[in-house]
Amino acid sequence: MSKALLTQEEAVSKLLAYVFSGAIGSSEGKSVGYALVEATPTAFSWFACLEDDDGPPMPIDRYLIKIDRLSGDISAPKHVVLPEVELAEAIFAATGQRLASSARFTDGSLSISYKATVQERPGIAYVVQLRHHGRVASMDALMALISRTIDPSILPVPTVYPIPGEMDRQKATGMGRQITRFIPGVVARSVYSGMPHEEKLVFVRKIALAFQACWRIQLPEQRLIGELIADATADGRVVFKTGPDRHHGLGGPFSSVREYLRAYIRSSLAALEKQEGVEEYKEQFLSRIKDFINGGMHNIPVVVEDVPIVAMHSDMGPHNIIVSSETHTEIRAVIDWEFVACAPYASLHRIFEMFFRGPGLNMFGPEYDRADELRKAFWGAIPDWERWNQSEAARTFLEWFKFALFLKPEWRPKDLSPDEKRDFWRENIRIVENILNKYSTASVERAS
Repeated sequence: MSKALLTQEEAVSKLLAYVFSGAIGSSEGKSVGYALVEATPTAFSWFACLEDDDGPPMPIDRYLIKIDRLSGDISAPKHVVLPEVELAEAIFAATGQRLASSARFTDGSLSISYKATVQERPGIAYVVQLRHHGRVASMDALMALISRTIDPSILPVPTVYPIPGEMDRQKATGMGRQITRFIPGVVARSVYSGMPHEEKLVFVRKIALAFQACWRIQLPEQRLIGELIADATADGRVVFKTGPDRHHGLGGPFSSVREYLRAYIRSSLAALEKQEGVEEYKEQFLSRIKDFINGGMHNIPVVVEDVPIVAMHSDMGPHNIIVSSETHTEIRAVIDWEFVACAPYASLHRIFEMFFRGPGLNMFGPEYDRADELRKAFWGAIPDWERWNQSEAARTFLEWFKFALFLKPEWRPKDLSPDEKRDFWRENIRIVENILNKYSTASVERAS
């Protein structure tokens, strides 16, 4: 009898045990970060690193680790770097300029970054990033289009310098290289929570206009839901197409909003079934949720199909916004366009909430002071979308979308007080019970 291949979940367990064993350095006081690079019938390839969650942002050493699916053997970790010779060649190919200096730079969650200067223009700097997730050629085409067609005071993006032949290179190696102009400033996440309320009001009005500018990008008439891919043509135009969702691994592309919601909900259920450390929640809800998903999702109202499907940066939170070091309400750039989608605008609900509430271990942190005023300022700055947000279509969509977001709770620390334990999953329970009570088959039968 042939041996069963490792599943992705089993490979993750092996990967974590291997990294925590000290394979890439001492893991004491650190967490393991990992991302799937490639899955084939014979192996899983991962980027893995050790992260100091309490330390300041700094470059992280990432390693490529392969796990054989049949034998379970783990390859020796391979340090992922961009050699200076290759970096110099890439900059010269993209800009015609010669490298003067380079150094590791603060990384994104899915990239390895370098800051470089050139001999010809010592007053400017570039950021060169190794990316395994984003389609670099698509990112370059979209960012260049935004730079040409949208007021940079509304939606600023770093200037991109495409590397000739990079699309083919990324297909061959699995890693893409992107070069952008370095934007001085600070990440909004590091300063936003400490802004006075009046400054937050100014900021959310500005970022609302940035969202709106993105949503106004012209898309193909048939608006499928999935990853938005931009192709630059020889005559300088940008042509869009929609591929399967890669951000959440939902599949697709989807031809209807209800189909998209069902896929999102099923994906969240699969994540809940695998989630560890939430046994108490599972005992109370897992069986009910499974029964409902298997029999009740035909009840998603058709009105959700009216929600506008738009172009979006799916991760445009404070962590991907650069602001001025001196004037924190001045947005200098929106960065990291790896996750770009064609999707219902209201699917950005979790991102919107980052501007109205602080971070929390349960992914639903406490609201900022006078959060209702922040929400009013945000939507008031884009009144057409405020009207959509108040529509039956958007409210119904959010009801089901929040069910997908909250049906899987986060791991709950064991050292919480009884009151803190009750509060930790309070929003998960409220949203799940609301859907189960309102839309379950049994409820519909009782109502009829």
